[in-house]
Amino acid sequence: MQFEHDERRISGARYYTVKPLFDWWAPGSLSDTNINWRGMMEWCVTTYGPTPVDGVWTPGGRWYANNAKFWFRDKEDMLMFVMRWS
Repeated sequence: MQFEHDERRISGARYYTVKPLFDWWAPGSLSDTNINWRGMMEWCVTTYGPTPVDGVWTPGGRWYANNAKFWFRDKEDMLMFVMRWS
């Protein structure tokens, strides 16, 4: 899987973003995409803990999923995610 990487800020804090680039047009890709996204979410919760209840509106969270991207406070967490899902 390929990823798009970026750095953004939430409430002034730097986050490293990873956007999985799913193959939307392949046969069966929509169901595969949903399964992969859910698997990524479950893995993040197991590995990093749950996100704040109100997501990105709570400053300082370790990670978020928002806008089809995963947002990581620490670069090491982002790298571990990429290595796991590459």
